[in-house]
Amino acid sequence: MASNGRKKSGQGLNAKLRQVIDPAVAKALSHPLRSHILVTLGDRVASPNEIAKELGLAARDLDYHVKVLVEVGMIRLVGAEKRRGVKEHFYELSSRLVYFDDREWKRVPGPVRATFSATLLQALMDEAGEALRAGTFHARRDVHESRMNMLLDEQGWEEMTQAMEETLERVLAIRSQSAKRLKAGSHRGIPTAVFMLGFETAAGAERASPAAVDA
Repeated sequence: MASNGRKKSGQGLNAKLRQVIDPAVAKALSHPLRSHILVTLGDRVASPNEIAKELGLAARDLDYHVKVLVEVGMIRLVGAEKRRGVKEHFYELSSRLVYFDDREWKRVPGPVRATFSATLLQALMDEAGEALRAGTFHARRDVHESRMNMLLDEQGWEEMTQAMEETLERVLAIRSQSAKRLKAGSHRGIPTAVFMLGFETAAGAERASPAAVDA
């Protein structure tokens, strides 16, 4: 049967889209529940039932989202056990998802980035709040807290983001080395949260507005 040419055109378009961003990654990050699951599993192994309870949802509300993340290879099943007569499946992040470097992050569509960023910020507030209430936030004298506002030029912005990228690489290496020592059973684990943020503030939008330019 003769082709009308549409199929070939569509295939060509899909190939181009895959070069910009993997559609599987875009799909995985496009829903706030999936973003939340990824952030949670970045901290620990967990079951959909545990995550659902933390959100005040039924486990079935997460079933589809967990299935999507498994299918795209971002999380994997690591075990199962019976709890109160119900078999729970436990998942962890797969090796596929570590982090996005700057180049990959720029390729993620804006709405997807916004969803993931909102989930990350919510996780920051939730974890910091829980630690403050539990008294663990300042339990160690060498806890780090810092915030600064700066006015940077383009070169300064690029140098700042590069410094943060290098720091992230170092932190990930430290996490890997710690995991090996903990596996050997020679050290006590310290549940730790590290958040890194560097962004243009709302003042930047004000300077770029037509009103600001006219003024």
